[in-house]
Amino acid sequence: MPKLFKLNIKTLMLVAIPMLNLLFMHYFFYFQGFLEWTWTYSEIINLCGVVFDISVLIILFLLLSGGRFKITMAIIQIITLLWSFVNVMYGKFFFQYMSLSAIGEAHGLADGLVVNSILSAFYWYDFFYVFSAILFVVVYNRTGPCRIRKEYVLRLLLIPVCSIMLTFVAYSAYHFIHPHYRNNWELFKFRAHEFLYDSVRGGTPNLAHFQTGCVRVLLFELYDMFHVTQLSEEQKKQIEKYYSDHSLRSTNHQRNPNIKNVIFILLESFLSAPIDLKVDGKEVTPFLNSLKRDSNIYYNGNMISDIGCGESGDGQFIYMTGILPLRYRMTVGQVKDNILPSLPKLLKSEMGIKYSEIISPTTPNLWQQSEMNVAYGIDNAYWLEDIVNGQPRTIDDQLIFQFASRHVDEIKEPFFSLILSLSTHSPYNKYAGDDSFKGTHSVNELYKNYLNSCHFLDSQLKAYFESLKEKGLYDNSLIILASDHYAHLDMLGMSGQISSHTPLFFINGNVDVNSAWKGEYHQLDLFTTLLDLLAIEYPWRGLGYTLLNPLYTSSVSAKTSEISDMIINGDFFAQ
Repeated sequence: MPKLFKLNIKTLMLVAIPMLNLLFMHYFFYFQGFLEWTWTYSEIINLCGVVFDISVLIILFLLLSGGRFKITMAIIQIITLLWSFVNVMYGKFFFQYMSLSAIGEAHGLADGLVVNSILSAFYWYDFFYVFSAILFVVVYNRTGPCRIRKEYVLRLLLIPVCSIMLTFVAYSAYHFIHPHYRNNWELFKFRAHEFLYDSVRGGTPNLAHFQTGCVRVLLFELYDMFHVTQLSEEQKKQIEKYYSDHSLRSTNHQRNPNIKNVIFILLESFLSAPIDLKVDGKEVTPFLNSLKRDSNIYYNGNMISDIGCGESGDGQFIYMTGILPLRYRMTVGQVKDNILPSLPKLLKSEMGIKYSEIISPTTPNLWQQSEMNVAYGIDNAYWLEDIVNGQPRTIDDQLIFQFASRHVDEIKEPFFSLILSLSTHSPYNKYAGDDSFKGTHSVNELYKNYLNSCHFLDSQLKAYFESLKEKGLYDNSLIILASDHYAHLDMLGMSGQISSHTPLFFINGNVDVNSAWKGEYHQLDLFTTLLDLLAIEYPWRGLGYTLLNPLYTSSVSAKTSEISDMIINGDFFAQ
């Protein structure tokens, strides 16, 4: 017969070890710099959030186990250990906590690219999980069986209640002491609302997890998952009014009359920094440098990435639709069944494109690519198995562009082709191609590996362009080169040393490079600029602004995000 529960050092340790699991997870994100920002009170309410999470789990499993304390704590140790480990490993690759929507994408994590990246991310501090498991087993074995009566379990509800109250006390003290905030009751009400619910909608998903804890974020996400957004007539009018203003979205550009085809090459994690860079006198990207120098080619290396937690899936979504992704959950999981305006659909209806395809060096289920192809209106897809075709070689950009070059012989003009490169993807403890910068000491090893991969990609782009010229397809194709998103500078060991801007090239776009915009701009602007470039007149021109306007102004604001969220969550174009 189990004895009644007694508070002692052993029972306290059984509670403390799962708390340490969660604290280790949170402070991994904290010290890695993955939190969007922190406030003076953030560390205090992080501890409150962990106490809330553990106490709620204890109450839940005590009720389910009939008050058996050791069984309850064993279950919680397993849950927190696994949850912490998964989030830390996921964070090393995606720089985010694993959201509920990300769990829905877990089938794609078996992709070889993702597995290799995660396996490369083990560090000495990951032995914490071994230490935690061993310590818990030792303490567990030295603790006798004990039971907590039901009436005492219910009294434990006081702990999560007090943790929430302490959160409000900590924030209130900060708010009313701060000279700029103390009289701002609207901000105080907003924060109070955020701490109670809806915290993951604020555009800072990592901070929301850190400050709110896992249980409440999970509840918020469950609510969003099962909540169907019905747009009011007023919201519909607000959306239509916003996107119908074409004053910064069109310049009446004259399309190059030779253009029949559109080739969109999506460069994986490709920064602008390697372009024009020389390492020990050797150019990193000689071919791209030559394109940049060509007065007939538009180049702008100042693109700001607008991705959320969906990384490459978000980048493709922005380019294909002209809509910002959700900031607090995986966009592709939300929109895969939505009606979307998209570049491939408009190229078919407004420009007469007959054939559309994607060449993707992944499996169909990564980032819901197969379903998203349907949503975008891409009719044909070629995957990793098609590109490799039984070859024992590891997939790289040489295989991708060789496949694209051979395959283009089989399709008829006019066509749209979306080609995804790969070799510049993390991890950066390796490189693609030869070691072109062997022996250099001017850059660190990780960045050198990245530059080697950029050099390799550059050579494959050159070969592909030469192939297009040989086949007579170069001059009658609009070719776009853009990165799906930035490369994470921390992974390159270059944080604070280089820019996270990415490049954009328009080849055969008939762009007056002297009058087009040359400053900073957003991923969101590419969709709009492409419609302007191709002289496609259509009510939906995306939410970005055209770069062909020398008076361009930033298109991304809180309002743009609000409109995008309403479009996505309300499936606006299906109405």
